Amino acid sequence: MEQKKKGFRIPWPWSLILAIVFVVGAGYFIGYLWSFLLALGFSAWQRRNNPDMPEGGYCLEKTRKRLSSLGIAVIALFLGFCVAVYIWMTLQEDRSYWESMEYVKLAVGGAGGLALLLCGIYTAYTSVRDAFWPEKSTLARSIRSQLPYPDSAPGVKELFAIVDKDIRENGQWFDKVAVGKEWVLGDMASYIPRIRVFSGRDEIRTHRSQSHTNTSRILELHILDDRKQHLIMNMGNPRELQALLDCISLRAPDALRRPYNEFGKWQGKSDMEWENMLREYRVKQGNREMAAFQPRKQDAAVNQNMTLTGPDGSVTSRVTPDLIHQTLLKCLRDGEGTLSLVPGCPIEQYNVRYVELECFATFYEDLEGIEEPSAEDMIELGEAELFLKTTATGEAGKNLYSGHVLETDIRTAEEILKGWFQGVIPNMKGWQATPMWEKKEQEKRREVPPPHLALMSPSGVFQSHDRFTIEDVEVASEGLVDGSYQMVELVLTGGYLLMRIDGGNKMDGRCTVTVTRPDGATLRFFKNQCTHRQAAAWLLEFAQGKFAPNWNEWKDCTRQAERDMAHKK
Repeated sequence: MEQKKKGFRIPWPWSLILAIVFVVGAGYFIGYLWSFLLALGFSAWQRRNNPDMPEGGYCLEKTRKRLSSLGIAVIALFLGFCVAVYIWMTLQEDRSYWESMEYVKLAVGGAGGLALLLCGIYTAYTSVRDAFWPEKSTLARSIRSQLPYPDSAPGVKELFAIVDKDIRENGQWFDKVAVGKEWVLGDMASYIPRIRVFSGRDEIRTHRSQSHTNTSRILELHILDDRKQHLIMNMGNPRELQALLDCISLRAPDALRRPYNEFGKWQGKSDMEWENMLREYRVKQGNREMAAFQPRKQDAAVNQNMTLTGPDGSVTSRVTPDLIHQTLLKCLRDGEGTLSLVPGCPIEQYNVRYVELECFATFYEDLEGIEEPSAEDMIELGEAELFLKTTATGEAGKNLYSGHVLETDIRTAEEILKGWFQGVIPNMKGWQATPMWEKKEQEKRREVPPPHLALMSPSGVFQSHDRFTIEDVEVASEGLVDGSYQMVELVLTGGYLLMRIDGGNKMDGRCTVTVTRPDGATLRFFKNQCTHRQAAAWLLEFAQGKFAPNWNEWKDCTRQAERDMAHKK
């Protein structure tokens, strides 16, 4: 493919220096207005010949354009200086005949002049800072605030490169704002997965005086992220605002799009209300992602209401007919094995609840006399025993447990399993009743207590999860760092290895970490205090089984923990 030739471009900051020299020099001969217009025309010609990403990237171009605010700063400083001169000349006059109202007017004028001077100084400072020290710019700080660990963010070049790459590859421009796959870039930057509420502001303000009427139009994009950070991005073309909002709705389908007059209500929500909104967002996002996993064909659909336990003890709720077939083959390749399918809600028929279907599949290679059997050979010559568990309500509300057994071939067993997967109760003809299985089931449930993850927000909202992944633990660790969670407790499988992290308070901002360690037949408790970032790192290591600290730095609090547990009993 032929590479597109780039037009002539003057690098920064020489383009700025040449523009200033040209405006000043040519303005002496043809007038400063005409020289300024010519400089603007040359700049537009450069952008037209170089439509790709500007030199240095989109983010650097945004910070350099902040120099245009120097004009506003100069005007504010000039007006403030004029007010100061007027007040100074007024003070030189004879004030013996002044009334109190004259002093009030003078004080109000002085306060206005001081405000203009401060505004001009601040605008000039931020303009120069953003243009020549981009690592301290408003844009760079907004990008850092969106990262999981803002304190350990990379340098400004790597920081801007993250956004520039997304805008270059996936960006759509709407006036001064670009929307990529992961970032929204304007005067500030917003990470799309963090957007929770957004709205567009399109207001026309009219100021009337005795002589004339001034009209101004405000066009802004307002974003509220998951940490309640408020980001504002200015626009200039009113036609692009609605298209921009539609694009963000597509990129962040679970975020709330609200009119601007409702935006203030979301900012003012309490911590409890905000936590409830975040919970609703996660539910909405989970439902959408779950629906995206559903294939179009019914025979390949994932049944989230069914749990499969394999011969190795692995458990999954993403059950498919193909997974059932592969699990059966695994049992046959191993010689024998058991798999079970448990519905989330028991299947009820004629006041009988069908709660679980087990399949014990066998294929003994030495007995069949086949050296290297294929999958078809194992299915053809293998045997299966199905065990269907049921419950019913007897007299005085007592549960009656029973079971039925069927010995059959592998093909028939697979058909029954796939029918059970679809919620179809098998034909009980040929099944034999078996003794009660209540005791066996209770013992099985007592074998391995499941893991547990508990979370509590600063407002006191408590969450408890028995089913979670390592990604959920990573989210919890991020919540410790950014303050979303005040307490995190992780209990590993078995019920005795735990780590509890309590956030700091006004007196001591450090986290208190409590962790258990087996010491022979004794379970010992240890405590330590550290930063939020260190506590988050320990939590991830503990969840991954890599937690190996220097125990000499930890305080042994086993006796205190035993006394506390005895007191609770």
